Amino acid sequence: MVFSSYAFIFGFLPVMIVGFYLLKYLNYHRASNIFLVLGSLFFYAFWNVLYLPILVGSILINYLIASRILSIKLAKLGGGKSLLIIGIILNLSLLGFFKYTDFFLENFNLFNQILNLNFNIPLPHIVLPLAISFFTFQQIAFLTDCYKNVDINDLREHGKKIDFIDYCLFISFFPQLIAGPIVHHKEMMPQFKANETIPTQYQSIAKGLFIFSIGLFKKVFIADSFAKWANAGFSYVENGGVMNIIESWVTSLSYTFQLYFDFSGYCDMAIGLGLMFGIILPINFNSPYKSLSITEFWRRWHITLGRFLKDYLYIPLGGNRFGKILTLRNLFIVAFLSGIWHGAGWGFVIWGALHGVAMAIHRIYLYFDISLRYANSKIYKIFCWFITFNFLNITWIFFRSQNLDGALNLLKGMFGIVWIELPQKLRFPLILEQIGGRNDTIIYLIIALIITLMRKNSIEMLNSFKPNLKNAIFAGLLLYIALITLSITPYVEFIYFNF
Repeated sequence: MVFSSYAFIFGFLPVMIVGFYLLKYLNYHRASNIFLVLGSLFFYAFWNVLYLPILVGSILINYLIASRILSIKLAKLGGGKSLLIIGIILNLSLLGFFKYTDFFLENFNLFNQILNLNFNIPLPHIVLPLAISFFTFQQIAFLTDCYKNVDINDLREHGKKIDFIDYCLFISFFPQLIAGPIVHHKEMMPQFKANETIPTQYQSIAKGLFIFSIGLFKKVFIADSFAKWANAGFSYVENGGVMNIIESWVTSLSYTFQLYFDFSGYCDMAIGLGLMFGIILPINFNSPYKSLSITEFWRRWHITLGRFLKDYLYIPLGGNRFGKILTLRNLFIVAFLSGIWHGAGWGFVIWGALHGVAMAIHRIYLYFDISLRYANSKIYKIFCWFITFNFLNITWIFFRSQNLDGALNLLKGMFGIVWIELPQKLRFPLILEQIGGRNDTIIYLIIALIITLMRKNSIEMLNSFKPNLKNAIFAGLLLYIALITLSITPYVEFIYFNF
């Protein structure tokens, strides 16, 4: 089940809202949270019930380990580190087994072929459980905080024990379960407790519907439209074709904007759904294509992932405390591992490495204080944006392509390394043939660029939201267009569902 489906919008969501607030109205506040947990588990199992034991087992094991670590720390007995290490190993092993087994075996077999060794291991073709990358990181952070006594007062309930229902809801809450944000216990679990005493907040529900409608429109009407052009182009180059310059840039930019509106739409819908149940989820997306540097981009894109990597990897590695060289090393490691986290493939490895190098180069650039001389120059800012945006556009190619040959073929077309005669008019024969005659792709790309750079983002609109007729009409129109589009376009799943 996905947010952008009739089953979710007209079936699952109304049942959850009515059931949740009915229980609260009857003063069964504890039961309302239990209802959310059960609904979230159903939401997860709807994809494939075989995934459910993995999620439930992970929750139970981590809850037991966290409870034991916390009891040791609160009793001031010392120790608990071995339990923390065991917990982290178990989580990473689970993630590694499902996400990277096929990748390592495939490359192991390739290595054997290079050495002419007559030894080949059949690939098990393990199916990646949904959301495993997200709930694994959340639970690693929780175990670490229990060991470090971080925000202990927020964790203690009922005789200095972690509240089991709150913990289950913290991990499985369906608005953020599948593709984030990667939430932190200190910003979530206190809300679950407060939610038991707070009555129905109609303004919160209205705000939730407002931003959910914006997110659904972004996903269904904008992102899925760009997906047609991006998929057509990438499919061609992945099968050995090379396009002309215009077609190549249209393909790469189509994916760049597909990914932007797809992930932005999911984040909006997640925040909106949280608000419908009185829960404020952290901001995870803040106009990243306005960034003037790669560092600023990572402060705006998948914000909670960046926060996790900073708090639980960059700082433990030493951060910027041990000199410039080690700082550069730490920046590279964090960006590189973020690429591996996103997926098992050489494209993700290259994408992470390129971002790591870019982060290091940008930090070296800052060491010379060159940017301070031109901080107020509009031309300088435009130049910085141009470099940053095009770097992102090029590196997304490795992020998207199913094979390295496809990525290289697209880059060859973009930079004219392989000459192909340009069409006489701005037509895209390949793309036209595969998506049914649309020849106005460049116009849509320009509109998308204007929206991302010059318009308020949805979070800014939410912050100034007022429950008036104007906003109701605006949200209703977007929702109507999105629902109509759902009936006439094929389903395209959220890109981050694959991670």
